[in-house]
Amino acid sequence: MKHLFFTSIFLFCSATTFSQGVPFIKNMYTADPSAHVWADGRLYVYASHDISPPRGCDLMDEYHVFSTDDMVNWTDHGEILRASQVPWGKPLKGDAKFMWAPDCAYKNGKYYFYFPHPSEDPWGSTWKIGIAVSDKPAADFKVLDHPLKGLPDKGEIDPCVFVDTDGKAYFYYGGGGKCFGAKLKNNMIELDGELKPMEGLPDFHEATWVHKRNGIYYLSYSDNHDEGNDREGVKGDNRMRYAVSKNPLGPWEYKGIYMDPTDSYTNHGSIVEYKGQWYAFYHNSVLSQENGAFNDWTRSICFDKLFYNEDGTIRKVVQSSSRLRAGTAKINISPLTLDNNRILHDSLYARSLILQVANTRIAFLTFDLGGYTNPKLLAKLKQDFALDELYFCPSHTHSGATDRNIIDERLTTVLREAAENMFDAAVSGGNRAMQQLTFNRLIPRDDGHAREAWYADPEGHYRYLNKERIPFGPVDPSVGVIRIDEVNGTARALIMNFACHPDALVELRQYISADYVGYATKYTEEAFDNKVNCLFIQGGAGNQCALFKTPTDGTEPENFFDMVGRMGKLLGIEAVALANELFPNPNDISSIKLITDSIDLPNRFDADVAKPHFSTILINDRYAIATFPGEPFIKFQLDWKREIGPYATPFFFGYTWNGGDWPTYVPDVRAAALGGYGADWGPVRAAEGGEALMTRHLKNYYVIKGLMRTTQGPGDHRLDDGSVIWKPDWQK
Repeated sequence: MKHLFFTSIFLFCSATTFSQGVPFIKNMYTADPSAHVWADGRLYVYASHDISPPRGCDLMDEYHVFSTDDMVNWTDHGEILRASQVPWGKPLKGDAKFMWAPDCAYKNGKYYFYFPHPSEDPWGSTWKIGIAVSDKPAADFKVLDHPLKGLPDKGEIDPCVFVDTDGKAYFYYGGGGKCFGAKLKNNMIELDGELKPMEGLPDFHEATWVHKRNGIYYLSYSDNHDEGNDREGVKGDNRMRYAVSKNPLGPWEYKGIYMDPTDSYTNHGSIVEYKGQWYAFYHNSVLSQENGAFNDWTRSICFDKLFYNEDGTIRKVVQSSSRLRAGTAKINISPLTLDNNRILHDSLYARSLILQVANTRIAFLTFDLGGYTNPKLLAKLKQDFALDELYFCPSHTHSGATDRNIIDERLTTVLREAAENMFDAAVSGGNRAMQQLTFNRLIPRDDGHAREAWYADPEGHYRYLNKERIPFGPVDPSVGVIRIDEVNGTARALIMNFACHPDALVELRQYISADYVGYATKYTEEAFDNKVNCLFIQGGAGNQCALFKTPTDGTEPENFFDMVGRMGKLLGIEAVALANELFPNPNDISSIKLITDSIDLPNRFDADVAKPHFSTILINDRYAIATFPGEPFIKFQLDWKREIGPYATPFFFGYTWNGGDWPTYVPDVRAAALGGYGADWGPVRAAEGGEALMTRHLKNYYVIKGLMRTTQGPGDHRLDDGSVIWKPDWQK
């Protein structure tokens, strides 16, 4: 399986504090998106058009249609209708154009396009609902010579047509605080019965939209909220509300607000499901801000993912941003009760970091546990917090303790706190060479095979647990840091990336501790006055141990903790020094691009096959992250840095799980041949599996970068003067 998420949006500076959706149409000003999925499998958006420079709401004309099959690449099918083509619409004073919010419906093999337009001056009292018909979804619309039949002499604005699953069609319109609905006749051009007021819609303003989910009808609309008269402490103007019913014509039961104000005075939305995901379409004025001429009446259509709770209510839509947005939090996850005479030496913590650009939203959960996978919780958290991917990153401390009664709740809480406190952010990152604090615990012996550091040679060549601190390799003597700042430069979160088993306290099983990781993160956070959260993410630590592992002068607990404390402080010092040298590149374009992939990893000595998920992530086209679940060996980390280092800043996130199986130990081929725990015995994957996974990472990186061609590349020969003297057959 492979999932590809691409989000790459130009960074801009806004004078407001809104988190605004990212316009997906940038070559013109658009508003009032009406989104539908038709039988050809594409999603179509019918939009009004704001003429620039604006003159208020009286310069809207030339409806366009846009479509997509992947929510990334959009086709502009061009103009389908303009005011001058409406036979019953007379020219208005001052060359005013009032082609406001439209809708479209499909029935009887035809597409019916509904639009409001005044028939004459004064325009405010002569609205009609026009209809244009076509055999195609995005072209050849012909305007009928009469408006929708059955409306009062003074029609209204914002038509909405809903065709139910039984084929019956319903018409709605609303404006000026009123909303009405009625059945449509089968011909789709006249009402079937009287209009009735839609009841149960508090503070209704305009923008009626009806959709159906699980047998329940939803009516959404724009309210009258005005920042100038706000009594709730809400910045901005119109919000989007909704109500539900068991009948398409109500009565409606009000449920709440599903979208906060945008930076535009108005909002107008539609809700649609496409390929298993629900989306909210709406408009804002971001594009005019981006173009240096903010105006409420030069708007831009956007969409964001929409989610439902288990009871069918709609969660508030998170408006995306072309800026990098981030949120972070920290929570204590130490067990509430201790059993088996265990002692809590130092607290265990979970920390969260959410990163979002436009419609791509990912999160990391780090926690001081030996390991933790929970597919049910992962799926729930991804849905609850609108995440494309969520990564569980245990530190792998061997002295942790899981209280199953609290861990799910605490992880949910720490992610929720991050989601509720998002901020405009900037990112920087790097790796720093440092003194060697680790050694490779699989040590080659005289027979060519490797044995573990806890195996002492009978002749005394190597001693138990490497108490002499010999720096066996290979290792990666460096620490990586990704720094997340507010846009004013204040640090809010750090990811510390380092490869080493936190297993120094295995001889003190009664003590609960985060091991050296707890000391390193504590030192780092204190260095920033405890105003940052330091998320520790393991590297390729499958065969890495701490040189500061065992006291040389006894086995008293205080000596063990002195060792891990010293290890943590030394690591923290280097991480802080690196963090203080980092700063965002002002030329960066905010982006998050990722491919989530999977691969079969057979077990080495039995028939078991693991299928782990892993992601290749590229942030700002600069910071390249390879995630690797289970316990990968250090060679994969070294290889990734060597391959990617010349082109981007590389990070290797081992012990990082985002679904699928946990593959336990994954050795490289050389380590598998030499052997030892995790290489040729224990829960170990077969040789070549890790290399295959890393090859896939490398390929996916080049796919993300757009360098992996799907057709043959150029093969012509060119002289110094630019003349081509030979071309291959496929170019002729």
